[in-house]
Amino acid sequence: MRAPSARVLYWAATLGGAVPGLWLWWQYQTGALGVVPDEVLLHQTGRFGLTFLMGTLAIGFAHFLTGWGVLFAARRPLGVWAFAYALSHALIWGWFDQGGTLAFMRMEIAEMRHVQLGLAALVLMAPLALSSFNAAQRMMTLRRWKWLHQLTWPTAALAVFHAWSVARFEAPLVTAMGAALALMMLTRLFTLAQGRRAGPR
Repeated sequence: MRAPSARVLYWAATLGGAVPGLWLWWQYQTGALGVVPDEVLLHQTGRFGLTFLMGTLAIGFAHFLTGWGVLFAARRPLGVWAFAYALSHALIWGWFDQGGTLAFMRMEIAEMRHVQLGLAALVLMAPLALSSFNAAQRMMTLRRWKWLHQLTWPTAALAVFHAWSVARFEAPLVTAMGAALALMMLTRLFTLAQGRRAGPR
């Protein structure tokens, strides 16, 4: 089976990543989000962010299964969209859920574990998004860039725990993502171990 071209995958991920957000915004504008639209916005942007974040990790797993290096062309836009939706999720929380009041935000951050986990994941995602461009890779050198982007794994773990901690989040979806993350982490460790065995002794 022939792999699609890198350019096609890149633009499919770049343009396709905008679709959930545009669809959600259209529903919000037309009043299709129900009686508490702000809450729907909050949870949907969180789901989108987590889904795209998991998608970036799934690229490596798909490469492990297929050997198609061209798949990595989709990883950068998926990661950028993951950060965009996660940042939107945090801004919606701060503006709509907390009324834009810093005192309320500080109180909830101090008392709510799921908020702490979510903000920690967002903080870890920020340098990943900011360094996702070619210029940043050249400035950092490829070795340091790869080391930095290993933060994707703890970021995903924090994001999954954040979602799990929110009772109103769909538990089956979070469970599936947690299981997928564990499988991908085990696959990653396996490939690293195989690489060390194959290397010079």
